[in-house]
Amino acid sequence: MLLESIAGAAIAAITPFLVKGGEAIATGVGKSLWKTIKKPFTSDKDKALIKELEKNPEDLKLQGKAEGKLEDLLADHPEIAEEISRLIPEAEKEAAILIQNSKNVVTAPINSGGGNVHIGDKN
Repeated sequence: MLLESIAGAAIAAITPFLVKGGEAIATGVGKSLWKTIKKPFTSDKDKALIKELEKNPEDLKLQGKAEGKLEDLLADHPEIAEEISRLIPEAEKEAAILIQNSKNVVTAPINSGGGNVHIGDKN
């Protein structure tokens, strides 16, 4: 997987956990992925970017900055890139569970299990 793909997928996968915050990011694969993403962000400027992303995870410009910086940093840390690649599929599955029973947009494939799927507010 290319570094730009890894960085983009990592930020996309961690965003639902950051939006949910608290317990969502403190346990399971969300915790592991976030901890791994943050590893190469060692300078004060990099750490400030991570803190800002934690505060404003839905800010698309900020996500783009974090993605670009992560891509640059992963070039020097291929072992972290490999670890992130391994965690992304697990995080995507868990993120889909995080957004059930909410009015958020589902970004994962929908498996209706043979039941009905309603688009919109039909509760």
